[in-house]
Amino acid sequence: MEERASLLIVDDERGPAESLRMIFKPSYNVFTASGGPQALEILQTTPIDVVTLDLRMPAMSGIELMERIKAYDADIEIIVVTGYSSLDSAIKGLRYGVFDYISKPFDVPQISDLVRRAVARRRAKLRTRRMKEDFLANLSHELRTPLSAIIGYSAILAEELQPVVTPEQRNALDRIQVNSIELLNLVEGVLLLNALDAGEITLNIRPFSLGETVTRAIDKFQPLAHQKGLLLRTELATGALSAITDEEKVERVLWALLDNAVKFTDKGWVAIAVRRAPQPGAVEIELTDTGIGMQREEIMRALEGLSQADSSARRRFRGLGLGLRIATRLIELLGGDLRVRSEASQGTQFIVTIPARAGAQNTPLH
Repeated sequence: MEERASLLIVDDERGPAESLRMIFKPSYNVFTASGGPQALEILQTTPIDVVTLDLRMPAMSGIELMERIKAYDADIEIIVVTGYSSLDSAIKGLRYGVFDYISKPFDVPQISDLVRRAVARRRAKLRTRRMKEDFLANLSHELRTPLSAIIGYSAILAEELQPVVTPEQRNALDRIQVNSIELLNLVEGVLLLNALDAGEITLNIRPFSLGETVTRAIDKFQPLAHQKGLLLRTELATGALSAITDEEKVERVLWALLDNAVKFTDKGWVAIAVRRAPQPGAVEIELTDTGIGMQREEIMRALEGLSQADSSARRRFRGLGLGLRIATRLIELLGGDLRVRSEASQGTQFIVTIPARAGAQNTPLH
């Protein structure tokens, strides 16, 4: 049996808000807010299914609050209950996916039916979301097991048959290994992104040397960069610098950005610089390449993930386009910020700022 749905009533007029609360209290978990700031506080601490929203309120307009709610969770249904409406507000409401409008004074059967249908649509969206998450998790787990076996056995074959295989056979074994690892990385990426979107990833905060973490990430991509004839440069801050955050998550961000840079750069260089950020208690990681670059629309699509930025010029590059989306979600989890500057054929610059509580007693970067 499903739990009772939760309804948030946002209205600065006490009379209409109290009337709605009394109407829906027997059937729903009802919360009330007299304005936008209070409504946002409730959303941060309480799962809400449907919001009834007045448009004219002090401090924060209904349209602004609508935008904030949809940015927080696009599947929350919003019913506008107002004595004031205009074509402009209706157009903005449609843009943010408002479920419906109803005017004050409202008709009780009508608004009851609207809320009932809004709850049904919200529940349907949640079921679809859970089905997608479960499918991706199961798919990733089922693929990971046979891929690990292929990688393990091909490595054993390559080692055991080293003295007797021909160069062509050796090349075939190497290709099995390389392609299996690439496919496993894609599966791991899908699994990680699914866990991030489901809120199942936690942080392990501890002090570590940021220089050592960067060096490991550089070493991981040095063979591929060498194979493509790319110069992989590092510029690590002089003096003492360490960080207190989740080292594993920071390293995964570096992997994603380096993978993107090396993949989309055919000639020239990839450079990574690490320094203290202008704001206290934060570090800044800058990664620049001389690759094919991106236009503004391509940047937005790439950060959304699950697709490459372009289906023609970039189609020769393999992958699902998960890397930048994973990096974005991990940086959000760390409480950081990602800025991207890029132009087509002019390379790309990523600047990551991460709260890292860099202290005075730090380990020097290497």
